[in-house]
Amino acid sequence: MEIVKAAKEKVDKTVTLFKKILGVMMAWGLVFSLVTIGGLRVAFDYDDTLVFSAPAFSKAFKSGAQAFSPKFWETVNTSYDLESRKVVANVLAWVFRVFGFKVTILADRPSYGGQALRKEWRRLASNFVFIGDKGSKAVTLENGTYVMYFGDRDSSITDGRRARVLSVRIKRSPRSTNKEDYHPGTMGEFVVPLSER
Repeated sequence: MEIVKAAKEKVDKTVTLFKKILGVMMAWGLVFSLVTIGGLRVAFDYDDTLVFSAPAFSKAFKSGAQAFSPKFWETVNTSYDLESRKVVANVLAWVFRVFGFKVTILADRPSYGGQALRKEWRRLASNFVFIGDKGSKAVTLENGTYVMYFGDRDSSITDGRRARVLSVRIKRSPRSTNKEDYHPGTMGEFVVPLSER
């Protein structure tokens, strides 16, 4: 009799687990369908948001190319192997991707030599925009179905708000050499905890 009781308990646990998994899959399917049908997008800044890019800039400054010249930007854009991805921001981006959102990456730089960088991020991002070529983040955000925007700069939060997109702050790495335009939380925006990593 005990064998039958143990088998029944095991079957009941398996059925309960199956129902929970099925419920989660149904909820995910519903969210994925609604997001996909709506063509909803999220955007992430590149430098100091998705990656710690100071080493790429350091290499460009040491290369002998005139600062902010096409050769300088080509060095920065092709040195992505020196950059380190920020864990929290990348996990967030992938969560949105899994739920059906199209992810756009916005880089505050021109596109010289940027094809390799676009290729590197093709699995995550459906669009990689070099703002140095396009003009402004606000215009890019206004011209799409963006619902959220993640950035590190004060001006990024302002651009997102100007485009009427929910703007969220990602903290910079403490090792970042870029100290300007950065006052997390002072604009009343949500700051993602532990996002400096």
